[in-house]
Amino acid sequence: MTIPDLSFLAQDLQRAARCDPNGEVSWPISLASIAIEALADSGRLILGLDIRDYSSDGTFMEVPWSSYAGSDVEEARAFALSVLSHGDLPGDWVLITW
Repeated sequence: MTIPDLSFLAQDLQRAARCDPNGEVSWPISLASIAIEALADSGRLILGLDIRDYSSDGTFMEVPWSSYAGSDVEEARAFALSVLSHGDLPGDWVLITW
């Protein structure tokens, strides 16, 4: 898998993204809702969120946080934003799968 093309996103979101070689893309929790909005605005279906906490050596702990099995972009956006707002997330990054 290759790193995804994020050129459809604003440059600040592109710069803030953590792109892994396997194609996964994460954003800091502080920007996750903005990333979800931008992805949905561009027609991307938000399929899931995982919360990650990275160590200084690059390893991470990951907690599956949500998954969406439907096909409605707006419903997926609302669902992702609602589960992200629960607070007290177990990490500093949100892996967004679309």
